[in-house]
Amino acid sequence: MRRAAAFAALALAACSSEPPPALKPGELPTPELDGATPLAGSWRYQASASGSAARYEANGAGVFTIRCDPQARRIVFAHPGRGRSIRLYVADAAATFPTQTVDGAAEAAVTTGQTFLDALARADTIGLAIDDGAVARLPGDKAIGTVVRGCRPGLR
Repeated sequence: MRRAAAFAALALAACSSEPPPALKPGELPTPELDGATPLAGSWRYQASASGSAARYEANGAGVFTIRCDPQARRIVFAHPGRGRSIRLYVADAAATFPTQTVDGAAEAAVTTGQTFLDALARADTIGLAIDDGAVARLPGDKAIGTVVRGCRPGLR
């Protein structure tokens, strides 16, 4: 009798009146983004002799930067403050990058061959977290793709 009651409770718990959200081909479920707090701000593209950057600013302060280091052929993610890692989420990929503190910012450098960069460059929404902290939701932007493509030799 207990077993039947437990099975009935489990079956009822599995039922939901809401259909699961529709996913585009290639998308993965992203529970990290479902409850993420939107971070108001905007992307700004910067080009210089030392490389290009896409910088997300909120309330006049830089929150997150995606920068090309062309001499080292790498992309650098930077967030003001300290942290051991930067976690990024998009609709079809997620990655965690170990950081170093450089000039007061948590920075993670990745080679331009990382496939995650392609997903990041085309993302409509990006989740950003430092260490195990809360995930902030940022909009995607074409400036990110410009930085990534511009940092890859021969693919400009």
